Order: sequence, then C-alpha cells, then structure tokens
Amino acid sequence: MPPFATPRTPLPESRVALVTTGGVHLKNQPPFDIDDPIGDCSCREVPSETRPEDLTWTHFYHAPERAESGDLDGLFPLRTLREIATDGVIGSINDRHFSFMGAIHDAGPLIDETAPEVAGKLLRDGVDAVLVTPSCPLCHRNAALVAQEIERSGIPTVTLSMEGGMDAPRVGRVGFAYNEPCGPPGEAGLHRAVVLAALDLVWEADLKGEVRLPFGW
Repeated sequence: MPPFATPRTPLPESRVALVTTGGVHLKNQPPFDIDDPIGDCSCREVPSETRPEDLTWTHFYHAPERAESGDLDGLFPLRTLREIATDGVIGSINDRHFSFMGAIHDAGPLIDETAPEVAGKLLRDGVDAVLVTPSCPLCHRNAALVAQEIERSGIPTVTLSMEGGMDAPRVGRVGFAYNEPCGPPGEAGLHRAVVLAALDLVWEADLKGEVRLPFGW
C-alpha cells in the first residue's frame, strides 16, 4: 500500500512545490539522456523565478507540438503556480522544483537514490504539498514511485494522471492526451482550473485512490 500523508497546513497558508517526470529543464542545464537503455534517473532543479522562455524539455517520448508551442505550462505549471500564489490561493511557492525524465525502464536508482534525495530536499525546504505531473505511459509508473517517496517523508502529494489505475497516494484523473496533464498548450485558464482542482484533492481526499476531475473528457 502506498504511504499516505495528511496535510497539516490549510491551503492558503501552504508552501507548494512541483515535481514532474516530463523531462523539463533549463536550457542551460544538461539534457536528460534519452539514449540510456535503462533510463536516466537523474533530476534537475528548476528555480521558481525561471521564465517560461528559459525552459525546454528532453524526453524519450517526443511531442513536437509541445516543443513548437513554447508553452510547457500544461505539463509543468510553474507560471500557473506563481500566479495562484500571488493571488493568495496558496501561501507560497517553493524556491525550487524538481524534474525527472520518466521514461525509466529500471527504476532501481530512482527508488534507492534520486527520489529519496528529492523528498529530503522538499522536507528541508518546508514544503507542505507537492503537485506531481507525469507525461508518458512509463512516466505514470515512475511518477507514482516518486510521489510515494515524498509521502513517506511526510509531505502530501497529488498526482495528475492521464490513465487509470495509477498507484500513487492521491490521483486526479484527467481526460487529456499524454504530455498534457494540465491541458493543451496556450490554455492558461484551463491550466489554472486543473491545478486548483488537483490541489483541492490534497485537503479533500481522505483516502488513497483516484478522483476523476471534470477536465478533458
């Protein structure tokens, strides 16, 4: 059974962080190794003040339309999270966020090393809740493993999912295509609505499992 942490701080006072398995990174950071046959289990830190134009992505499952749009907020809603923090919906946004490339075939190093390291950093940062966003089919399995490790550290998570049966502590199921857990590029209002609905689950979901959110069906 996945661990299940309960929130200790109301949403308007909470410090929130993002974790993705969508291969997002700064343009000046080393890209993820998509040629590694077992998968690249490394992680990239993304500062909160990062501008959208300074982000890119490297992922085994290529989505040309996402790259061409230049809008990664539907996968990694950093801009949206900053806006809802400014609006006072959440207490604050963490100073840093974390990205994996989730097309990992051998998750051993992720389970043993990288995910616990990220969970420890989030704990030291005083994070109260984490939004987890996968991208591809394999991402879902590995995002669940990362979410479990974060919950094991005592921080509640909610994971957006484009497919059913995800073994994460709290899951908000959406009807979008892979690579777009918060909706298609350029849909800022939709991204905001999805993020808010997902964060509400951290406080509303009393039991482990999946809740179908009213988006994309």
